[in-house]
Amino acid sequence: QSLIFLLGAGGTERSIEHATASARLATAMDPEFLSTLTLMLIPSTQIHRLAESNHFQMPSVEVLLRELRIIVAEANPTDAIFRSNHASNYLPIGGKLPRDRAAILQQIDAALSGDVPFRAEWSRGL
Repeated sequence: QSLIFLLGAGGTERSIEHATASARLATAMDPEFLSTLTLMLIPSTQIHRLAESNHFQMPSVEVLLRELRIIVAEANPTDAIFRSNHASNYLPIGGKLPRDRAAILQQIDAALSGDVPFRAEWSRGL
């Protein structure tokens, strides 16, 4: 069973709520494969129109990485392959949860502190 989360789906306003609920769901579902994608605002889509009209605020890169950190820190699958390497993500990482949790969190923290660069905006894509 696989589970994919969409970072940024809760917008800035519900970012923490979205991340903690995602972690709870990952624990409850106990998937074999867990991954993340990052929301991208594509022109002419409903979410893009909501953002343009200030009804949705896309989280900053830092907030998106904090969402990722919460999911990794709080999700407790029995033994899941974890990937955040899709082109939409700012930080391509992977490992197994819970085995590699500390190393994955260390990579996220390094990116948040500026020690590891984010994926360039031009290289992100669907």
